[in-house]
Amino acid sequence: MLSETKAEAQLNELIGPGFTDRWLKWRSKSGDQNVNSYIKYELDKLLAQHNTQRQNPILGSDELTAVKKNLQNQGIEVDYEMIKQIWFPLFRMSFLRSALNRAYDCRKGFYLYQQNIESDLSCDDIVLFWRIQRMIAITSNALRQQVMNTEGRRLEKEIKEVLDDYSQDSEKKTSLLTGRRVQLAEELKRVRQIQEKLEEFIALLNEEK
Repeated sequence: MLSETKAEAQLNELIGPGFTDRWLKWRSKSGDQNVNSYIKYELDKLLAQHNTQRQNPILGSDELTAVKKNLQNQGIEVDYEMIKQIWFPLFRMSFLRSALNRAYDCRKGFYLYQQNIESDLSCDDIVLFWRIQRMIAITSNALRQQVMNTEGRRLEKEIKEVLDDYSQDSEKKTSLLTGRRVQLAEELKRVRQIQEKLEEFIALLNEEK
């Protein structure tokens, strides 16, 4: 999912390369990224305390204080903003992964439903992702229509301005009315008239014969 990938990329940028990248690609973490890694470790422990997926995306003041004190005990000084900076993408990624896993479980549970086997699976996440998909589709269509309307009005305005300029410029009007294409059209018209006269003349000659 795009949101999960974006959250993961944001988190990876904050905490720096992992163990594998550091060894295989000779990459290293900056000082800030090392601190952020310690923050993430404490927040991971906080998330693991919940048997089910945590629903509240906001850290309470007691939770912020606990994380800060745990890091201070390790000799790492951080402020609340640094903790929140790591928390939001971490929570978003955890929430989306848990929701996706439950959605996959519901797909398996559909087989049980077909077999008339009772199951206590909750499939609210299916509805959640369906609503998100519908919201994205509706928003995309609305934006597309808005862009088309805006571009249509812009083109209409530009065409009107060009026509207004032509209407006020006698030289342009003369050029348009007597241009090469107009001359060719007039010559073609005369050729057709001559051709019609020749056909009439030939028809009269045939009648006299």
